[in-house]
Amino acid sequence: MNLQAKSPQLATSPDARTRPAFEKILIGPVMVFGEMITGGHYLEVLRLGKQMTVGHHAAPSYWQLHTRNVTEAAGFRSAFYRGFFPWGLIQCVKGVPVLFVQHESNYQLQRMGMAPQTSETVSGFMGGTAQAIFVCPFQKVKVSVVACEQLNTLSPWLAIRNVVTRNGVTSLYDGILPMCMRRSLDWGIRFAVSSEVKNMFVESKRRQGLSTDLTPWELIGCGLVGGACSASTHPIDNVITNSQKPLKPGARRDILAVVKRMYKESGVRAFTRGWDIKIIDNAYHMAWMYGIGTIVYESMRSAMYDKEH
Repeated sequence: MNLQAKSPQLATSPDARTRPAFEKILIGPVMVFGEMITGGHYLEVLRLGKQMTVGHHAAPSYWQLHTRNVTEAAGFRSAFYRGFFPWGLIQCVKGVPVLFVQHESNYQLQRMGMAPQTSETVSGFMGGTAQAIFVCPFQKVKVSVVACEQLNTLSPWLAIRNVVTRNGVTSLYDGILPMCMRRSLDWGIRFAVSSEVKNMFVESKRRQGLSTDLTPWELIGCGLVGGACSASTHPIDNVITNSQKPLKPGARRDILAVVKRMYKESGVRAFTRGWDIKIIDNAYHMAWMYGIGTIVYESMRSAMYDKEH
């Protein structure tokens, strides 16, 4: 089987299929799981440590955060997967909506006559919004667990009940508006830039008289660049984290109140902390979702086609 993969855009051409790409529903969570257990989750833990720092002074270094995590968790392995079982694992379901919704909306938009490059960007916005609505409650509990060692020792049900008892059921959707804004922009940028880099690869190959199919490493490279560029939404991500982290009872969590509190407590630093590791985290995540995910999808389609014929 040829492991070279065609671009996602070409794979979703209006004339290239007979049914929705249900494989994407499975591929999304599997890609997120692979990314998270190989370091993606711990990158997020370190980033959350930066984002939840309060004060005008410099935040702890990543090494200091790592050392503190290892000490509190009594070992590297426990620190590496802190908050992953079950919250990070449950969060793997965030891969369910984004790839499927993006893929299907991309297909429908092209059927309506939208240019492929534009449809891939717009469908990225749609996939990101769907993911935000889907994942917000899990992210709320995960942030609480990472911020509070006591919650990390509770069972999933008791941790959820603790968060709901303290703040109410609606607290599970704290930060939903900035999350929708951030994830829609984030995924729109990811797919737009990844698609643009992909087109550059294709055009370069065409000029050289080579096959325009992209190799696995080229697809992963497209995802790396798209993911890194999407980190430009990081200030919004910091607002989300600060709206979801444990606060005093009665503290306002609407966007304006959170932004004002962040600026008062930490100044501009509040919106930029953790930006460097966010670039690495997003690039790594998109390498899995756009690069490896496309390779797996094309392999599955090829295997099913060979079986049918």
